[in-house]
Amino acid sequence: MSIDLSILYSGAGTSSATMSPTAMYRKLQKLAAENEEKSKPDAAAEQAKKTAREFNNAAIRLRNSQIKEENARVQNDAAYYQGRAATATTVSELINDDRFIRVLAEANGYGDMFRFNPQRLRDILTSDLDDPGSVARQGTLKDLELARKYGFGATGTLLDADGNTVGLDADGKVVNDGTHVTPLDPGLARLRKLQIDVDGTALVTSGSTNPADDGKLIFGPDIGARDASVYSANHKRGLLEEEAAPTTTKSINYYEFDGPEFQNFRQRSDVQSEITYFKENITQIESLDDFFNNQRLLKFVLSAYDLESEAKYPGKIRKILESDLTDVDSLANRFQDPRFKKMTEDLGFFIFQEDKLKLGSTALDLGRKYERVKYEQYLDEQAPGVRAAIEFSRRIKDVDLTVQLLGDGVLREVITVANNLPQELAYQEVDSQVTALEKRVDVKSLKNDQNEIDKVITRYLTFKGAESGGGQSYLLNLLG
Repeated sequence: MSIDLSILYSGAGTSSATMSPTAMYRKLQKLAAENEEKSKPDAAAEQAKKTAREFNNAAIRLRNSQIKEENARVQNDAAYYQGRAATATTVSELINDDRFIRVLAEANGYGDMFRFNPQRLRDILTSDLDDPGSVARQGTLKDLELARKYGFGATGTLLDADGNTVGLDADGKVVNDGTHVTPLDPGLARLRKLQIDVDGTALVTSGSTNPADDGKLIFGPDIGARDASVYSANHKRGLLEEEAAPTTTKSINYYEFDGPEFQNFRQRSDVQSEITYFKENITQIESLDDFFNNQRLLKFVLSAYDLESEAKYPGKIRKILESDLTDVDSLANRFQDPRFKKMTEDLGFFIFQEDKLKLGSTALDLGRKYERVKYEQYLDEQAPGVRAAIEFSRRIKDVDLTVQLLGDGVLREVITVANNLPQELAYQEVDSQVTALEKRVDVKSLKNDQNEIDKVITRYLTFKGAESGGGQSYLLNLLG
């Protein structure tokens, strides 16, 4: 049967000042378990939201890939339409080109007619506007305007106002200087941007200040480009926006030891005065130099990460905080203590300089960290070793190698004291230290066995309790 050693020497009192380290740790464990149980519904709700968000975003990504494909087709159709309008030599080429006619129809509000009665659309476009019985003349005003816009029904030879034949030269350019080799279908005049009068004659310049300019063809709006633009605008779609994860989550507010004692502690004037000072003054800094020159601000930030003792080394801290975390050789990455890397990551000096530090959300987060660190330091003052035990239980499961235990100050303290290893071990070569520790500890077994973790912590706290309690040293014999 296991014995809860805390009851043997915790004393009659219940306040933290009279409680043994082991009893204090057990009390905190119980509180943490209660808070974890309370947080489960919230955690489940957050997980459900996260799952739904990921499912919806996956659907959005799929739809966006489809929209991109659709937009690419629209863009290709628009480009095809312009190319055909600029290069066709006869109206029949265009009238019999379904892809061309579909874009024309969609750009002019005739999409339904193209889908359900394409022949009528073609009859409207090729109507002889001089014939009262033509389809366009017998149809709606909209039909008549469509036929006039393109003039596909025009026949004969296209002449300019001076009687010259209009055609295409060897390069496909529209000319009226007698050098053309291919007649231009008069039904294509408007698509080729020629200005045509009511008689179907191409307009030319006259009365120019420079007589050499007279007789040149007059070009107008690019119908093909305008149609392509309208078609694209009507059919191209914007991408759907994925739902972003919330910038703040419930877990930020969750603290495993949050209870009446913590709430009373965090209201202490000495704690709140530092938080208030930081919030009121951090927004006034204009540069990182301002921040590092203000010892009180710097000390507050370091304290929030339990690095208050480093405040006397501002140069070192600045180099760490300005590290590029993507560089494995950067100073922050070279430190084995994870607190430096975490602080560097949170504050983002390398990318944001002082800007992130001045955000209200950063001040709120640092304030919470500061309260928790100070509270756990307070607990350690009342029951030495409790804080190290807390950190050991939090961090041991992230350890894979024995050397990591020795390289982390907190983990080293707990594991060596719990195994009654002398402090002089630190003066030996690293390999010798690892060998000595591995004779007593199997890291892989330890990290995966909560019972073994509890045993290590209990041994550690008992030794610490004996150190601070004097007459309690006889209890060590019970631990073997």
